[in-house]
Amino acid sequence: MKKFLLPLVAMVMLLAGCSEKARVITSYYTVQPDKWQVATAVDGSNNLYVDYVYSTWENIDITPEVIDNGVVLVYMIDKDGRDNLLPYTFYFTDANGNNYQERFEYDVQTGLITFKFKDSDFNTYQSLQNIGTLEFKVSVIGNF
Repeated sequence: MKKFLLPLVAMVMLLAGCSEKARVITSYYTVQPDKWQVATAVDGSNNLYVDYVYSTWENIDITPEVIDNGVVLVYMIDKDGRDNLLPYTFYFTDANGNNYQERFEYDVQTGLITFKFKDSDFNTYQSLQNIGTLEFKVSVIGNF
């Protein structure tokens, strides 16, 4: 129920100030393990590490007008077919009792959607290899 509240509130607020031309365009993306790029960073000791991984895809429905006056909602579709609104965080405990998290986020630019994956145990790249193929749904709401 909670995951539907935010999109519902966003849509009501958006549509309240829009003309009758406001509509939703939904696209689906299948991201294979080999479609992720690595973003690195340097720690305080000048060691290079994988900060997060990302996959950028074209979405022509994300226009400057949508970025300024619309809404882009992104969901990760789980193996049971449920939509999980991003950002979405999974919490785990490893075999040694250490807690860690894996987080999916997104970023939008004109014409582009970028899916991001990061985990808190500094083993992002290895974690992603274990996840496999991922499905995402992107809903763009605006005046088209």
